[in-house]
Amino acid sequence: MIRGFYIKGGEIHWEKNPESFHDPEKGRIIWIDLQSPTDHEQRLVEEEFGIEFFTQQEAAEIESSSRYFEDDNIFEANSAFVMHQEGSYITRQVSFILKNEILFTLRRTEMKSFGETVRKMKTFRSTTTKAIQIWLLLLETQIDYDADFIELLTRTTNVVSKRLVKEQSIEEEILIRITELQENTILIRESIVDKQRLVSSLLRSYAVEEPEKERLRTIIKDINSLLQHTQFSFERLEYLQNTFLGLVNIEQNQVIKIFTVMTVVFMPPTLIASIYGMNFKVMPELEWVGGYPFALIMMVISSLAFLWYFKRKKWL
Repeated sequence: MIRGFYIKGGEIHWEKNPESFHDPEKGRIIWIDLQSPTDHEQRLVEEEFGIEFFTQQEAAEIESSSRYFEDDNIFEANSAFVMHQEGSYITRQVSFILKNEILFTLRRTEMKSFGETVRKMKTFRSTTTKAIQIWLLLLETQIDYDADFIELLTRTTNVVSKRLVKEQSIEEEILIRITELQENTILIRESIVDKQRLVSSLLRSYAVEEPEKERLRTIIKDINSLLQHTQFSFERLEYLQNTFLGLVNIEQNQVIKIFTVMTVVFMPPTLIASIYGMNFKVMPELEWVGGYPFALIMMVISSLAFLWYFKRKKWL
């Protein structure tokens, strides 16, 4: 799907027909959004406006040259946007091109931040809206969603923490949940750092005017705040993981302690049974009628004596 957004009479209009994007009667075009376009649709836009989007492989590269490029009259950038789907978090690459006061975006899936940006654009009442302002609005909207994702992770972490501390539960499911929260926190943090690099690059650009730079500085402050929050969340999850492992060690030590005590307790009876199990010809107790019950009583008394001693020493 391809959508073109125009400004006419101080209002935002849009349509899906790429054949008429240059129609002057529609107004001044400021944004062309490509959502999961076919190869034909993508080539049509690229040839019509003299641009070339990054391939999916290039968009996934981490090198600076693949994340941001600036020339005399063009900006090209890639950024990872986090999405929340069916209880899990995933990242999808979004490509941006800013040329001749027109913003081009390419994405391979539906994203809430884009829909929210369009909704905000409908409130615009200005004929001077610029394409870079739409770009910054997109980034601000996605960062707001990133903040919501972090808050959701924090609430989930609170639930896991209360369950772990109050119930002292050491079920495997809790450890798996903590690991999932750590992975999601890392995923969101990587996406935020990616946007930080993009915003920093735009701030260094001489082509970006001061009003937009002031807005970029505000975005940087929001990003830094989110990075601090993710760092705190990750440290908290590490603390919960260490708490869980500590409870596991305590339980294992208790099990080992029980086995150790039982081994020591049964050593005297085993020794007594071994003595009376010796098949020597000269052994006074062999002819004793009360020898068998006497041996049993000695075994019980020796076990109870060791249990009493351990309890007195508070080893049990």
